[in-house]
Amino acid sequence: MGTYINPENMTKEEWLILHGTEIIIPSDKYITEDTVVVCLVNNGPFTAAAVAYDLNELNYFKEPGDTRPKHWYTVSVSDLDGVV
Repeated sequence: MGTYINPENMTKEEWLILHGTEIIIPSDKYITEDTVVVCLVNNGPFTAAAVAYDLNELNYFKEPGDTRPKHWYTVSVSDLDGVV
């Protein structure tokens, strides 16, 4: 774990609207050579946009006991340059 999206000139939410596609049920089918899954998680005072490059990272954020509000996106790997 540990790769997060942090754009300089906009919020994570704005960046995901421009570069991501929201998905309802995240799965490993969205993790390919060209795309990754991003979990936008609400931590209360701030949000974090965690990049899941593989199934282990995806499962970490899908943990059933983690009740934080989450939104899921697919993002092109090439779009991550400069924001991770």
